Amino acid sequence: MKKIHTIAILAVLLCTFAACSKKTYYQVYQTKPVDEAALVLADGKLTHETANCIIRYNFFAENGDAGFWFTNTTDSVIYVDLAESFFLFNGNANEYFQARQWTTTKSSTISISRQERKSKGKKKSYDNTEGSSQTSTNASTFGERRLIAIPPHATKYFSEFQITKNQIALCGVKDTPKKSKPEGSSFTIENSPMSFGNFITYSVGCKGKKMHVQDNFYVSEIINVNGEAMFESVREKDACGRDKGDRVDRIRYSTPDRFYVVYKR
Repeated sequence: MKKIHTIAILAVLLCTFAACSKKTYYQVYQTKPVDEAALVLADGKLTHETANCIIRYNFFAENGDAGFWFTNTTDSVIYVDLAESFFLFNGNANEYFQARQWTTTKSSTISISRQERKSKGKKKSYDNTEGSSQTSTNASTFGERRLIAIPPHATKYFSEFQITKNQIALCGVKDTPKKSKPEGSSFTIENSPMSFGNFITYSVGCKGKKMHVQDNFYVSEIINVNGEAMFESVREKDACGRDKGDRVDRIRYSTPDRFYVVYKR
């Protein structure tokens, strides 16, 4: 009976160890703009320049950063209307304006002490006795702004959504590739499993005509990468491009038109 009990404990420990020893893998997504002529790679970001503004993107992050930098290139204040600006994912529109409210509280305490008079013959003395305290709390509520003002020749970053948190199952592709051999599939705009983008509404001046910028992207390639192959050791460089002598681990595939999802197997 004791032997059976020991075997059962060992089995549980082995199962627990197996669950904890799952390996890490990365699914890397390569994207392309639908209008390749409108977006160019500049200063490490995908850049779309119009007559009034410059929109910049860098998707590279876990689950993908769908946010954007909006630079006002005019001599007037530009107002971005979040209620009419959307993150688009596979045809579904998600408003940047969430109508959220935040409440902050501030408490303050006032202590009040009392003095009690004592008589000792002709002398009078005073002893402090325990008093009371009063606590007051002030609450302030702030609502989310629908219109975001951007001064002339200034930049503001807008971030609300991730592109996706879900791994995509690829037909005929291993989701546990070897370290030396990432595996994946390529897609065209017609058969891509994922499309996304931003529709941005703004006006130049508070009474200016509403204008729009729309940037759409699609996933052109997905590869599954072994966790051990996702990082490379590189030598750090100084501002002049010279080797500093130290080696650091750097994540591979780090370009502004890519992003990745982490999964375990």
